[in-house]
Amino acid sequence: MTLPALIWLDRWGRRPTLLIGAVLMGTFMYANGAIMAVHGEVVPGGIDGVAQQSMRLHGAAAKGLIACTYLFVASYAPTWGPVSWTYPPELYPMRLRGKGVALSTSGNWAFNTALGLFTPPAFANIRWQTYIIFGVFNTAMFIHVYFFFPETAGKTLEETEAMFEDPNGIKYIGTPAWKTRVTTGRIEQLERGDVEGLESKAQQEPAAREVEVTQPEQKTAS
Repeated sequence: MTLPALIWLDRWGRRPTLLIGAVLMGTFMYANGAIMAVHGEVVPGGIDGVAQQSMRLHGAAAKGLIACTYLFVASYAPTWGPVSWTYPPELYPMRLRGKGVALSTSGNWAFNTALGLFTPPAFANIRWQTYIIFGVFNTAMFIHVYFFFPETAGKTLEETEAMFEDPNGIKYIGTPAWKTRVTTGRIEQLERGDVEGLESKAQQEPAAREVEVTQPEQKTAS
């Protein structure tokens, strides 16, 4: 599921990918919570003595829970999975990129560790409400991305930095994130223009040298 994002992410843009991913993941988390709340059977002490396996499902409800879980992963793989690694390096200018990416990566792993420590006791104590918490976080992600994540797809480092320094934008934020758009075509034109410029220069240089060699010297009157 990650391959489509690797191929078309520059055309889709970062913002739409993250927004759609947050909506889909939140939907499936809320669905899981609802299925567990309505059809789940609390098992005192947990299934087979495992406290984290605090509820039991049967029949169609169990299949629905499994389906929503797989769909959640399928929604994460082409959206937040790859973009969470490609987006941070595009935000920072060269003088800050190393520190910024290091901080974002370490924060990513720190919160992954916290999530791994939180989830088992959460399932043991609050059971299906755990899925609701995950859904709320996805809702918060959507709001955060919509208002504070500018589009970086197809932009040069200078263009990205200019968004944050926009004098007509919001103070300390710059150009409003929801007004930014993908500009992939511009990058492609610049790349083609550079190649064409080099080819044109290479073609003109031999002609210029030929003119220099064949042009007769002009004598000045004494």
